Amino acid sequence: MRNSFFLFFLVAPSLFFAGCTKSNGTGNSNGNGGTAPFSSKVKVETYAANSITNSINGPGSMCMDQLGYLYIAETDHNVVIKIDPVVQTVGLFAGMFDTPGCTDDPFGSGAPSLTFPENLWIGSDQQIYIGDYGCGKAKIASTTGEVASLGYQNPYNLSPSINAACKDYQGNIYLLDTYDGLYEVRAQDQVLVTVLSGTDLGIASSITTDASGSRIYIASKHQVLQFANGSLIPVAGDSIGNKDGVGSGASFGGAMAICTGTDGNIYVADINNNLIRQVTPNGLVTTLAGDGNSGYVDGTGDKAEFASPRGIAFTTSGNNNILYVSDYGNNMVRKITFPKQ
Repeated sequence: MRNSFFLFFLVAPSLFFAGCTKSNGTGNSNGNGGTAPFSSKVKVETYAANSITNSINGPGSMCMDQLGYLYIAETDHNVVIKIDPVVQTVGLFAGMFDTPGCTDDPFGSGAPSLTFPENLWIGSDQQIYIGDYGCGKAKIASTTGEVASLGYQNPYNLSPSINAACKDYQGNIYLLDTYDGLYEVRAQDQVLVTVLSGTDLGIASSITTDASGSRIYIASKHQVLQFANGSLIPVAGDSIGNKDGVGSGASFGGAMAICTGTDGNIYVADINNNLIRQVTPNGLVTTLAGDGNSGYVDGTGDKAEFASPRGIAFTTSGNNNILYVSDYGNNMVRKITFPKQ
């Protein structure tokens, strides 16, 4: 079994030894590499940390349900935790802490187990898809705790090691394998087929859909890619680096966690660059928050610091957009608030 958790550092080792500067899409630059034009209106604060009931330990991929509950994979500990938005308590949602296993619990009456749970994605039906990488499966969970492995027909004897899953508007389910490409469980017959090979994608770290479910976005090849109507096209990024810009003129630090917003934008936790980035559908990349240094600082946009942010989720409140970020190195969840545009 391959533990893909190391891939966040594998894909960009040079970043630990060489500094980068970047310019933003407006042509401005500074010692921190440039930020979004409205950086002063971006507020970063601590949402949940070890000071609240129970604890957060190595948070990774996350998603949010329609009631505001956050679900966060702690890959190192084989669990998914759940944070209550009202009292901000942390509870165990699925898996057994430090006890790997592949047991389902479709009735919510026992204790489902997970092994290296990675990406989380939630659909409009409030079903949570868990990439249970160590078990080589996608698990589907209800928000009340029932967990079962995704079933499908497998006449081609395919064996993906699934680290992420999502569903499009037609009911097709896409399964991402870190190294071996993209698979699909077809809605019409529940047959598992290969869609993209590992050569097509390279090392892939995250997958999501747009709000309509018609486009699939994949973080891979140091890029944000779009898969729609059978075609794979680059949206942004080209090589490893730390640069804002348009399309191939932008660069990311390697592995990324991505989500989409109802505003149509893609949001990126740029793990190795310690930045939170925004990508428009036409490929314009700007940095929303972070100064590029690994640390813990709340504040406005480019004054804030993160330590290997590995998960991200989008919501709105009034006239503001809100991002929740799993700040892995600081063992906490951060909240980023910025005005709708």
